Amino acid sequence: MIEPKATLSLEEVARRLDRAGVVWAVFAGAAAAVYGATRPLTDVDILIPAVEGERVAALFPEAQVHRGEDGCVRMIQLLGFDLVAGLVMRDADAIYTVDLDAQMAARLTRHEIAGVTVPVISPEDNILLKAIWGRGPEEGKHDWEDVEAMIAHLPALDWEYLRWRASACGSRQPVQQALNRLEALRRLAGTGRTS
Repeated sequence: MIEPKATLSLEEVARRLDRAGVVWAVFAGAAAAVYGATRPLTDVDILIPAVEGERVAALFPEAQVHRGEDGCVRMIQLLGFDLVAGLVMRDADAIYTVDLDAQMAARLTRHEIAGVTVPVISPEDNILLKAIWGRGPEEGKHDWEDVEAMIAHLPALDWEYLRWRASACGSRQPVQQALNRLEALRRLAGTGRTS
């Protein structure tokens, strides 16, 4: 794989996306840091709607662009940034996508990351995505560590929305397993609404 060579700041990435009118949000590890995780960040992941992949790729000619089997842009890589056009997740039986849809966009909030105020997905969306991935240190990832930190740090999560988002992902086994584990963590932590 060819590594992207251009170095851009978060401020420049945000400027290009905002100027183009793209709906976007920071998610994954950087969002977890906003919501209570304390581990050092290694990069910033940005979610964009899948339909915006081509347009966003054109905004970053210096980036490495990765396409799915369908030929659509799936990831735009810059040094320190991964811009993801709809999250494509796979399990043994199926492929399903979590997109930055209207419901997710309505819940975006703005937070400061690296001195720049940026849109960030809701803690509920971020917690669910990281729980579904469920990767650990053996893979060089910190998904459950981040989930536990966010749940401990956030006093009132919207569990009704989180359950709805999980159902929107489908009834796949990894989604249901992640939701079951999150519910167990919620009971243990005693946080959030129980609706």
